[in-house]
Amino acid sequence: MKKKVYHWQPELSTAIIYWSCTFGILFLSLILTLEHTRPYLISNIVLGIFFFFALLGFNRYFMIDDKYLIVHALLPVRRKKIILSKIEVIRVGPKCIEIKTSEFKEGTQMFIMTKKNKNAFIVSLKQHPLFKAKIMDDPGLTISKHY
Repeated sequence: MKKKVYHWQPELSTAIIYWSCTFGILFLSLILTLEHTRPYLISNIVLGIFFFFALLGFNRYFMIDDKYLIVHALLPVRRKKIILSKIEVIRVGPKCIEIKTSEFKEGTQMFIMTKKNKNAFIVSLKQHPLFKAKIMDDPGLTISKHY
């Protein structure tokens, strides 16, 4: 049986920086294409680099395993396997969720999700027998971190 994945994006500032750089590569490729009237190898290579980074940017997801919440991130260093019973609180905002657990370096981490993905993720977590954390609806939770 295939595991269900729930896609997410990082907090707003990180997402803006990543996607701005990625689309900068696309615009560079388009500029290189305009320099020549026929297909040009270098612009096609740069366009391929853009598609690589775009696919990489969408490769962030949650997966619920038997007793783990797997947070698959862009960098292998940031990927986590969190024991479901160690999650303390999940705050659900209009466009994001914030997970509080001791497994994260800062104690909490925010994830931007679409409404459909967010709702399916929360429903799936509630159905898991090892998940005991409190889920709080917080309409004031915004997609940028507050320090």
